[in-house]
Amino acid sequence: MKKALRTASILLIMTTLFWNCKSEKAISETEFEQAVFYEIFPEIIDAIYVDIRKVPPPPPPPDFLEKRGYDVKSNHRKAYDLWEKSDENQNRNNAWVKKKDSLHLDASPTYLIIYDTIAQFEEGDVQELKKHFKHQNIVLPSKAIALNHGYTIDLKQLKTNHENLKFKYQSEFPNGREFWRTQYNFHTSGLLGFNRILFDTTKTYGVLNGSFGLEFSNTVGFRIFIKKTDNGLWTIDEVIETWAS
Repeated sequence: MKKALRTASILLIMTTLFWNCKSEKAISETEFEQAVFYEIFPEIIDAIYVDIRKVPPPPPPPDFLEKRGYDVKSNHRKAYDLWEKSDENQNRNNAWVKKKDSLHLDASPTYLIIYDTIAQFEEGDVQELKKHFKHQNIVLPSKAIALNHGYTIDLKQLKTNHENLKFKYQSEFPNGREFWRTQYNFHTSGLLGFNRILFDTTKTYGVLNGSFGLEFSNTVGFRIFIKKTDNGLWTIDEVIETWAS
């Protein structure tokens, strides 16, 4: 009886240790991914972030020029050339330059709104990662990738090279078009989202997807390839635009 109890106790301890080890391994992999994400984040922002207030005003639509007497239908190019030389356009550009210069003196924060959760992997990333780093002959994990798992972003971990750039969770704001239509008492500079990082088996190369929206119908998607340098730091290898709306 005592021998049976000892055997049962040993089995219980071994089972507990086994599951604890599995749990620690799963947590450590997630923590590794998070650490890489937070490390590479400032470089990602430098690569994809645009402050729309500093972007030159776009050319006006054809009907705008037609109302001002420009013959857009006969000679579209000539009409725009004439508009660019007009006093109205010069005044518009001067106003934009003045506004842009004032932004450099403005110490008030600009907020990027970021989706709370790092979403699941993109299925296509498996092949894209192998294709992009084909000369390195990378190997991907043989076990099935949990495509539906994600984790919550810690805003305190997000650092950037932009002094006045701050972050807020998307869950604090309306969804869809209402997010863009709502007026806030602070400047919002866009909506940002990410997918999880897919690594090779050596955890030397990786890929993740991101999106950056300036307005409801002006959002761009990116595939971001990253790699570990010889000194052990992570850096972007290439950013590729994958879609736009």
